[in-house]
Amino acid sequence: MLCERCGADIHKYESCRYCGKKICSNCIKSSRKVSKIVRIVICKSCWSDMKRRKAFKSMSREQA
Repeated sequence: MLCERCGADIHKYESCRYCGKKICSNCIKSSRKVSKIVRIVICKSCWSDMKRRKAFKSMSREQA
């Protein structure tokens, strides 16, 4: 499988919550556990968009 952001060959991927791309571990900018089972991930491309970054940082336990 290929990373949808950088094109690298990957075996394990995670999906960015904001753009929906399947990304590799090198393209993950930040991740956060919102609850015991919910983990959200933001990619480097979405991190540069201020609206998406604010949404990621303000994500609280109730919103997941």
